[in-house]
Amino acid sequence: MMKLSPLWLVFLAFIPLQQTAVVHAESPVTTPSIRQRGIVSHGDVSRLAAVMAKARRGEEICVAAIGGSITAGGLQTKDPKNRYIARVADWFTQTFPKAKVRFVNAGIGGTNSLYGAMRVQLDVLSAKPDLVFVEYAVNDNHPVPKFWGSYEGVLRQILREPQQPALVQLFFMQRKGENAQETQHMLGRHYDLPMVSFRDAWWPEICSGRTQWEVMYADVVHPNDTGHILASELLIALLNDVNAKPEATAIAKPDLPAPMITDLFANCRYAQGADLKPIQNSAWTQNADHTKWESPASADGSIEFGFAGKLLFVGYDIDKDSEPFASFSIDGGKEQPLKNNPNRLPLAEDLPPGQHRVRIGFAGNKAPAGSAAKVRVWAVGAAGALE
Repeated sequence: MMKLSPLWLVFLAFIPLQQTAVVHAESPVTTPSIRQRGIVSHGDVSRLAAVMAKARRGEEICVAAIGGSITAGGLQTKDPKNRYIARVADWFTQTFPKAKVRFVNAGIGGTNSLYGAMRVQLDVLSAKPDLVFVEYAVNDNHPVPKFWGSYEGVLRQILREPQQPALVQLFFMQRKGENAQETQHMLGRHYDLPMVSFRDAWWPEICSGRTQWEVMYADVVHPNDTGHILASELLIALLNDVNAKPEATAIAKPDLPAPMITDLFANCRYAQGADLKPIQNSAWTQNADHTKWESPASADGSIEFGFAGKLLFVGYDIDKDSEPFASFSIDGGKEQPLKNNPNRLPLAEDLPPGQHRVRIGFAGNKAPAGSAAKVRVWAVGAAGALE
């Protein structure tokens, strides 16, 4: 794996040269200089131009976004129509009135690109998108090198699709300007992708006092309606630039370049809901809507799933009182404690290629009397799966 420079180096570029008078702008305006900062790179626009040409012909197009809670919008946006992906889809509808525009919002709160690499096929690429926005700069902002490779896996899975969807990287930020943009930007350069940075556009405005964080953010992470509108303006500025040059057409591209970091996450397998079928089950039951397998509350029980790959991801929820009594093992090996996993990290890595099995156990008979604590499994995925 290549050695990358520390994330703190990129922050030096955003130290304001001088504090100016504070202006409490109620409605920040995206000026030309802000737009210029926000469009980090136009990259190779041939795929974007192909989307425009398709819409101009009045054909159906699908615009999608995958990311965390920022993309999902959640309670931070009062009107779902203001979420950046909805506004971009509306731009296509307004700009190309003959086209039929579908949009897919595949944002899930509290998730990073590792989980994104597992589910991008199911939640995004199954809809045959023409354009995909990828937003993980905030949720990948952890000292976990694994996210460098999983983010590249999301990009590679999208770019290698037969319909050649356009891909735009989108970088938001946390309260102090932190994000994973440095690594994600290098990957964008490697694949010559269009990149838009909300951080680059608006962080200097916040540092200088020309606007306030609270005007565009609902908390320390999530943009409010104003923030989403401002983000959409940056994305739409990029789209307008491409649309202003209709002579740019898609051309046949060679195969993807070699991975910059790893190809581990280019081939992933993932199952959830009705597709999540155990190969062995003792006392676990499915919940009412068949989205999770639940351990017995006060009895011993185990459940086993098969998977193929070099890295194992298991999506699960575990009650605090359950943790001391939960365990897992791989291929019949040593039992290991099953711990809470808020960062959605792999359960097992560096496995030999091929078929494996994971067993999850819960010693409910050891739990405190009257406890209703449980373990709930809602997904199993693997990276490094063979084609």
